[in-house]
Amino acid sequence: MRAIYILAAVMLLAGCATNPQAEQQRATKQMEYKMQVYGPACEKLGFAKDTDAWRMCIQREYEQTIMRQQYNWDYPYWSPYYGRPYYRR
Repeated sequence: MRAIYILAAVMLLAGCATNPQAEQQRATKQMEYKMQVYGPACEKLGFAKDTDAWRMCIQREYEQTIMRQQYNWDYPYWSPYYGRPYYRR
């Protein structure tokens, strides 16, 4: 019985192990995607290419896109008051 607990603990900890090279490749691929999509927009905004300000612009534009995607609810259908007003007359 004790061996089962030890084996379960080892398997649980093994699931937390990461591969640093794979994470580096994933991060590089994501940054290349961001530069391809948001780079021209930041250049049109007046940021010089391959500068820190340009990279910050790319990150900011990406974050704004993610925020818009997360909070793109279809009002009023998500509202708990849909079909009945929340105020009383």
